[in-house]
Amino acid sequence: MPRCRIVPGLFCVLALLRLRAMAADAAIGGSAAPVAPATLANPSSDELSWTSEGPVSFDFNTHEMVGHKATLRDGLMLFSADEIHYNRATFTISAFGHVSWTNGSARLLATSLVYNRRDQTVRAGDVRVGRHPFYVSGLSAEGPVNRIVIRHAEVTYNEPGPWRPTVHADTVIYSPGHYLRLGNSRVGISGGPMIPVFHVGKKLDASAALDYVKFSGGYRSSLGATGTAALRIPVNDTAKVGGDLSIFTARGLMAGPAVNYQSADQSGDLTGYFDSGFINDYGKRLPDVFGNPVPHARAFAEGRHQEQVTDDLTVDADFNWWRDSEVMRDFRPKDFYVVQEPDNFVESVYSGGDYMASAFVRAQPNSFDPVQERAPELRLDVLPTAVGDGFFMRSNASADNLIERPPGGGQELSSHRLDLFYGISRPFTEGDWLSFVPVAGTRITNYTDTEGAAVPGGYTRTLGEVGFDALLHSSGTFDYQNKRWDIDGLRHLFTPHIIYRYIPEADAGQKYIPDIDRQSFTTYLEPLELGDVRYIDNLHPINTLRLGFDNTLQTRDKGYGSRDLVYLNVNEDLLFKKQANDPDSSEIHTDFGLKPTKWLDLDTSTIFRLRSLAVREVETGLTIHDADLWSVHLGNDFLRRENDDYVAEFRVRLNEVYRLHLVTLYDERQHIFPEQSFSLEQNLVNTWAIRYVITLSQGPNRDGHFGFNVQFDLIHF
Repeated sequence: MPRCRIVPGLFCVLALLRLRAMAADAAIGGSAAPVAPATLANPSSDELSWTSEGPVSFDFNTHEMVGHKATLRDGLMLFSADEIHYNRATFTISAFGHVSWTNGSARLLATSLVYNRRDQTVRAGDVRVGRHPFYVSGLSAEGPVNRIVIRHAEVTYNEPGPWRPTVHADTVIYSPGHYLRLGNSRVGISGGPMIPVFHVGKKLDASAALDYVKFSGGYRSSLGATGTAALRIPVNDTAKVGGDLSIFTARGLMAGPAVNYQSADQSGDLTGYFDSGFINDYGKRLPDVFGNPVPHARAFAEGRHQEQVTDDLTVDADFNWWRDSEVMRDFRPKDFYVVQEPDNFVESVYSGGDYMASAFVRAQPNSFDPVQERAPELRLDVLPTAVGDGFFMRSNASADNLIERPPGGGQELSSHRLDLFYGISRPFTEGDWLSFVPVAGTRITNYTDTEGAAVPGGYTRTLGEVGFDALLHSSGTFDYQNKRWDIDGLRHLFTPHIIYRYIPEADAGQKYIPDIDRQSFTTYLEPLELGDVRYIDNLHPINTLRLGFDNTLQTRDKGYGSRDLVYLNVNEDLLFKKQANDPDSSEIHTDFGLKPTKWLDLDTSTIFRLRSLAVREVETGLTIHDADLWSVHLGNDFLRRENDDYVAEFRVRLNEVYRLHLVTLYDERQHIFPEQSFSLEQNLVNTWAIRYVITLSQGPNRDGHFGFNVQFDLIHF
């Protein structure tokens, strides 16, 4: 993309630096103001040490010591130049030609420099100074050594050169190791037009001034020509404030504010973001999930918050509001691919020594999503605790206000639910090879203020369970060596396990209970433990024996410990108490992995019935890679009567600047390629990450047949 197309996009973005400057300058000026250097009465020349290519001479007329191709050390300061003079009468050090002045960790280059040892001030011409990643050059510099004023200066991020973020300033105040403070300035890209700002302050020990700048442009069949600019500007050490602006020639203008924030000490105790977009969509809009027309006014807002308030208290929140069910699919397809059913919740957890107390709220701000709302849920979990004579107890209790409003209309469901579980177990072990744990438990659940149940009035249900968990640990070692495959001995771990649970009459009182927390479709075996079952509003009797075994083949790792070469895990449920039309057993669930070397990974999961050999699900992934130089990934996702998809992905690092990434998807059921993506990633002067992407798509609800996009991300500034 031509440079002239990028720089104008900076105008509305970088002009906001004035807001940042006010906050940064106040912080710097309030806490980092330099202290004026002390004045030394008569500095001794005995403190100076010289080295030079020839002898150091003394000029009786000027009272100066002179060295050529010399270095002069004065305490922590080191001067190096083609010619150095020291005047014993005026206590000044003068350096000329290829001057290098080092003061602790700070270094200044110049064509000439004069340093006064008595008042500790410096004057220099044609200077270059800085601290990574900021570099400053100027016509002249003067001032005390801890607060140097550079005039007619240029500040460059990373290093001088094209495409670098650059600031031109009439004056720059440089405090070595502390901050840069700029007077009236112009900001832009080196070699391009500059945008005026009034002043900028930057702590040299803080995070980057701008580390979230994105520009992209391209074309999609459903959106037309597109252009996007995104910016987050720090307002303090915690928050970065800005927004996103997108133009779609076939749809309109989308804009919205945004915030990113994190803990000031970079500890990760606080992190989160808020993002939004609003558009008056005048283009062709596909129907929503109910087949209704999508409105012109479209919008979304989303946020995430994670906080470690104290060592024991955490807060976690997720917020997703969509004006219609298709807004993310149409304008943020990458985000929609990850989250197609948005969640909205706030949870706070307090962890005690052997318990956890939590408060949880789940809301339904989107009218098109089925959500089991909790307003709120208060919960206490007591972790397994020894109670004497080898017995362990665990328990949990919760109080819920449950609501479900069907998005397509229909009967609203609600209830107030109190739930208590108490379980006890007594492990028996034989050496380190056998573990047998009998378990027993009870769960009492009370429903009041019910709405939507077959029979109103509420209900109290008391259930009990008995069962056991049994594990057999066995292993064998083999002295097998194979240098080609990096095998240094083999160890086989074989762990058969049996789990049994008997929970009779679990469906008691079902007609009095609104069916809110119900069993949903899943491709894995549900927990059998009564205290772990989540679909407690739709329970059924359980009399199940779960059989399984885990197989792992390992070898010694050169670094530390061992690494897995092969694993095979198999599980199946035998159902002694069945629901209507249920077979005598569940499908067999298998997980298989093959990793004979660090450059080959094969993982596959399969669900099938042994008698009929009917396969319900197969997921497979094969990855071959050479460190981060290149990788090839092949995978499939087959689910009977649902989908049968295949994916092929190829990544290669061409050199230090360019990477290639190719992805293709194939839908076996529809015999189409839903999406193919070809992208070239470029690292531009270690400052910009540029992605050139071509997408080809087919099928319903797709962007169209062709898309092209170029995205500029500012890596760090």
